[in-house]
Amino acid sequence: MKSFLKALRYAWPYRGRILLAWLCAFVGAGLWAGSLGAVGPIFSLLFQEPARGVRYYQRPIAPGHDEKEWALEVSGGWQTVEDPSADPFRVEGERVFVRPGIPIVRPARGLRAAAQEAEQNKTFYAPVAAWLADRLPEKPYHSLLVVMAAVVAMTILRGALTYTNDSLVGHAVNRAMLALRLRVYDHVLRAPLALFAQIGPSDIMSRFQQDCFLVQEGMKTLLGKVLSEPIRMVVCLGLAIRMGIAVDPWLPVIVLVAAPLIGYLVRQLANRMRRASRKALESWATLMGILEESLFGIRVVKGYRLEAHERRKFFQGSRRLFRQILRAIRIDAITNPMVETLFTISASGAVILGGKILLDRGVPPSSLRDLMLFFAFLVGALDPARKLSNVTTRLQQGAAGSDRVFELLAVKPEPRYGASGRALPPHARSIVFQHVSFAYQPGKPVVRDVSLVVNHGEVLAIIGRTGCGKTTLASLVPRFLEPTEGAILIDGVDTREVTLRSLRDQIAIVPQESVLFADTAANNIAVGARQFGREKSSRQAVEAAAHAAHADTFIRDLPEGYETILGEHGTTLSGGERQRIALARAIIRDPAILILDEATSALDEETQGLVQETLQRFVRGRTTLLIAHRLSTLSIAHRIAVMDAGRIVDVGTHDELMRRCDLYRRLREGGLEGA
Repeated sequence: MKSFLKALRYAWPYRGRILLAWLCAFVGAGLWAGSLGAVGPIFSLLFQEPARGVRYYQRPIAPGHDEKEWALEVSGGWQTVEDPSADPFRVEGERVFVRPGIPIVRPARGLRAAAQEAEQNKTFYAPVAAWLADRLPEKPYHSLLVVMAAVVAMTILRGALTYTNDSLVGHAVNRAMLALRLRVYDHVLRAPLALFAQIGPSDIMSRFQQDCFLVQEGMKTLLGKVLSEPIRMVVCLGLAIRMGIAVDPWLPVIVLVAAPLIGYLVRQLANRMRRASRKALESWATLMGILEESLFGIRVVKGYRLEAHERRKFFQGSRRLFRQILRAIRIDAITNPMVETLFTISASGAVILGGKILLDRGVPPSSLRDLMLFFAFLVGALDPARKLSNVTTRLQQGAAGSDRVFELLAVKPEPRYGASGRALPPHARSIVFQHVSFAYQPGKPVVRDVSLVVNHGEVLAIIGRTGCGKTTLASLVPRFLEPTEGAILIDGVDTREVTLRSLRDQIAIVPQESVLFADTAANNIAVGARQFGREKSSRQAVEAAAHAAHADTFIRDLPEGYETILGEHGTTLSGGERQRIALARAIIRDPAILILDEATSALDEETQGLVQETLQRFVRGRTTLLIAHRLSTLSIAHRIAVMDAGRIVDVGTHDELMRRCDLYRRLREGGLEGA
């Protein structure tokens, strides 16, 4: 639950709304108890007959005065007649003769009789009963109308307060989740690339979607239900206990015996719900990964007729998710009936005991009314108790989601671009790898003890078999990954000691898999400029970069030219067109260091020849790391580094390597296509 409590901190700025929502919940709980308490007046008005007889007593003339006056109370069925000879009154049959001037209290019926009885018995609700009896109409039917109108009014007001409570809590929770999602998104953007290799984009997307949704529902439940429902339950249980004690002290004991058992069982089910929810979230992330792979690789799926294979994978993942969700559903489904059954069993025991007590003692109207109120308040406590059992499962689901969300926030991010380090001067001398090693997982290095010098303005091609660590080695230069051992020096300065802004502003990257955004063609090129986001690049600079990358022609043929919105991931363009836009990004950046991860692999022979000429001009005066898969790409390289199993096997010119490096010769003979 620690992660879930951390998530709650994001609701702190909206504490005013939450406190107001809680106030609405508190008042609503009082109205709920008031609606149930109306059972007493209704019973008195409909069923309680007044005691037959006459009572003569003294009462204060006015509240707060010591002086008293005599009053005569006559029950229903009796008549009062003024008689000067009465001293002070005389009873004959069912007639009462009173002396003129003696205050007469009318016959006590309904609420008046109940109020007087409560006052005589000194019950805790006597003041309330007297207050009602003084203010309700004299006729029972009219009093009944007023009581029922009050119940309807309390219900309407309680509904308005519930609406206000839900609206305020919903606003606070959604604003809090907006802040949490923004923080997680910012953190993920600043996380090292190793995170994406370990977790994967589909798992991260699942945490943004399903996990954050469960956190939101748990937060809404905690702030909206965990206070309102307990208030209702405590108020109703307190009144039920008080009314039960009035009948017999053992009545509340029977009900309260079930409380520890209910609490224990709910806690056990909550722990199971948390484990089941976490497994379901992990299965959901796996299913998202299967879906992402099949959709992004749809051409391969169709080309190799893999529909049945992908369908089986998706079915297996869906079935695994179904089992986990079904387990959580069963836990959630059993919680509510279990609490309701235990509560009902204890209440039934109280009914049996109360019924026996009343049957043994007789059934006086006051005891019957108190027993009815006792049961009414028990029923009123059952509804919030049942909802609270569901609250526990929702909180555990939210806790499971928050654990996975805060796992992302626990990853140490990259330092902010200008937050730490000193500015790296413009690159002018060399890039030096000093015994550099890197491992995504401890004990499994991908790059092993690489020592290498790349001089300023030199084009160094890196070749080797697939998976030998070429791309990982290049990714260490812009600090996408941090070396686990050794250091990388640019002009004698350790890259870990400089600001990321000054480092990456001097680097441009053209990856093998070009990524385009769902934006205009012009903006997809302009993102390469250093000032993008602060100051838009001029159309002239964008078109010049596109022309140099041989992308200008096909861009102008698009429906709206440079203002055409490209599809998500650039799916409306061919692979070669996407690669040329990526090359234009690098050109507009005008970098000192250029990283080309087989930037021409998706081009046809004619376009590659044109782009090759552009690259020959563009790399002049720039330090270039060229990851090569084609022989033709090596023509612009000054030197070639051969990698194998994460190590640099040899470095030299083509002629030098042909003489002394067996691996290089084998790669050349194979045309480097498998490299």
